[in-house]
Amino acid sequence: MMEASHFYEPRLGHGLPHDPFNAIVGPRPIGWISTRSAEGLLNVAPYSFFTAFNYTPPIVGFSSIGYKDSVRNIEASGEFVWNLVTRPLAEAMNQTSAAVAPEVSEFELA
Repeated sequence: MMEASHFYEPRLGHGLPHDPFNAIVGPRPIGWISTRSAEGLLNVAPYSFFTAFNYTPPIVGFSSIGYKDSVRNIEASGEFVWNLVTRPLAEAMNQTSAAVAPEVSEFELA
């Protein structure tokens, strides 16, 4: 009996309703990245692709699809704070995942 299979090569596309890459990498903890703009405005946003790269010195990185407020703030200040979203914080994190104007505080939304 031959089993059905699906071969996924990203450059060729997947042909599925949703990109399977997000489901393939799991579990995928969420990093809540907080930053401060050059004007002093605070921002917090969830990123599902992050990791620790080194012990000494400690290096944490994340990837952003697009040039978002978090990236702009980090480029201006050279710093960010990484927070792990745990189950008790999930609903608050969801409040910060929507795009809002830079002057809107995601901390207050959450």
